[in-house]
Amino acid sequence: MTEHVTETGGMGSLAHGAGDLERRLADAVERLGHGLRSLAQSSARERGLSPLQQQTVLALVRKPAARREVSALAAEFDVTSPTLSDAVAALERKGLVARSPGPDGRRRLLALTDDGQEVARQLAPWDGPLLEAFARLPVADRATTLHSLLQVIADLQRRGVVSVVRTCTTCRFFESHAHADSAAPHHCHLLRAPLPLTDLRIDCPEHQPATA
Repeated sequence: MTEHVTETGGMGSLAHGAGDLERRLADAVERLGHGLRSLAQSSARERGLSPLQQQTVLALVRKPAARREVSALAAEFDVTSPTLSDAVAALERKGLVARSPGPDGRRRLLALTDDGQEVARQLAPWDGPLLEAFARLPVADRATTLHSLLQVIADLQRRGVVSVVRTCTTCRFFESHAHADSAAPHHCHLLRAPLPLTDLRIDCPEHQPATA
């Protein structure tokens, strides 16, 4: 009789079926999270930063000026404003970040100094191993994975698990499965055009939240 080895190394059938597929997907995402935290900690430690300080430096490169303030970044990072204020204060002491009055004269916008820009450049490839792993997948698989993850994020946002989301799938301009083309099944009413899976955005500057 042929014996089969389970995924955990024991004896039995390899077939799990769909019954615990959600559990295995959640476990896989958790493993990715552990890996990303390890990469972030290693990269930040090399430059004398905490992971939150590193995240702040990188955000000040990528985010539009209107969102470069403590309260906005704290909401996106899902930390309290005092926690992020402490991280920003540490970056100021290191000479990497400076504050300036916003257009209304009240908000204090954050900006990288010249030294901060250089550190951001050095930090940019921190998640390179993950990007390289994704790059080995066929484009169609990458697009499908992105689509699936954005659908999960949208569902978590509706449940209040994720607070700040600017993805296509949570936008009022997004119409799901409006077209027969499997490569571009959705429609963006802002662009007035089909939306290919490869063009789905995780942080769209034109995002407007969909109504419940």
